[in-house]
Parts: sequence; C-alpha cells; structure tokens
Amino acid sequence: MRFLPLLLLLATPVLAQAPPPACTFPRGGEELNEDCLALLAGIAADWQAAQARGAAPGLAVRGFAREQQGPRLDGLISRRRAVAVAEELRRLGVDPDRLEVTTPALPDRQAGRLVDPFSRRVEIVAR
Repeated sequence: MRFLPLLLLLATPVLAQAPPPACTFPRGGEELNEDCLALLAGIAADWQAAQARGAAPGLAVRGFAREQQGPRLDGLISRRRAVAVAEELRRLGVDPDRLEVTTPALPDRQAGRLVDPFSRRVEIVAR
C-alpha cells in the first residue's frame, strides 16, 4: 500500500499527457519518412478544417538533434529537420505565416549515457 499515493500521482492528467506529435529521424538524417509524411498530412488536414471554421492555430515546429557532434553541428541538423517539416506543411496547405520554426536546446547529457533516439525529432505543437 506504500505505492498507492505514488500511483495516484502518476495517473493525474498533468503527468499522463501524451507527447506532442513528432517526426523522428535516423542519426544524421533529415529526410521525411513515410510515417512522418502521413503524420504531417493529418496535421495539415486538421489545420485546414480549423481554418475553415476560423480557428486555425499557429504551429510551432521544434527541431531537436542530440548526436553529440557538438552544438554547432547538432544545431544545424535540428534546424534542417525543422525546416524540412515546415516546408512539407506549407506544401500541404498550412499558411506559412502560421508556422514558427525553432530549435530549443536539450539539457546536457551525462558522459557515457546512450543517446536517446527520440532526441532526433521534430515536434509540431499548436501555439
């Protein structure tokens, strides 16, 4: 019974929120794969439906790379990934003025820890 309060805490909606939709990439890659293209098509369709109702949100396209190749190269790769996603969203009909491309910094990793493959991603978040 000692763990019941912890389980109740973990089950709260704030902690149980799903991560934002994201495209993942192989190490050093910036090409959009089939899963990513399908995700972006769905996001664009939802955005266009919201626009038709007059309620289209802005979208933050946040690129991440944590390949431990140095901040300059990691920043360049994360930017290229985010731009590729934003360009596909534009191609699918999302208003470019409603897109914001960013590359937030990830916290430093401890030496010797494995790189999380999900750190090589681009998230799409309504703003």
